[in-house]
Amino acid sequence: MSAAGGPRVRRLFDRAAEAGDLRTVIFRGIGAVLFAAGSAVASGVLTVADLIIIPLSALANAGGAFVEATFGGAAQIINFGAIATALSLGPGGMFNLGPLSFAAAIGSVLLALYLVVAYLSEDPTGNFVPGIPFDIPSPGFAGPEEDDEDG
Repeated sequence: MSAAGGPRVRRLFDRAAEAGDLRTVIFRGIGAVLFAAGSAVASGVLTVADLIIIPLSALANAGGAFVEATFGGAAQIINFGAIATALSLGPGGMFNLGPLSFAAAIGSVLLALYLVVAYLSEDPTGNFVPGIPFDIPSPGFAGPEEDDEDG
């Protein structure tokens, strides 16, 4: 035979019957309400913490990946230069530059940075290749310079 409300309601009635007197039933009921309210508050605190912690953790991971992507290649080149210097200074050195291998590695990184900065500071004059003084004819494409010539 099934009771109205199902097994949860039957368990509540069984607990009330085991209590023995009205004072214990009221005390257990108040305890259950306080437990439910405490659980709700704890769940809300955890939700707010997740709302703050998860995005900040993702931002920190993205920042670390950005720094690694930006400086990782240059650091690896300098590290290989340091290894080459150490190997060339040891007995039977195997590189021609000797102790200058480290300086050559740092110089190659700085030269690459200089080339990137020089490329980015060029005034774009061509339609495909920045730095050339003429546009390469391209059918179907019209840039701002061509628009100015028509009017």
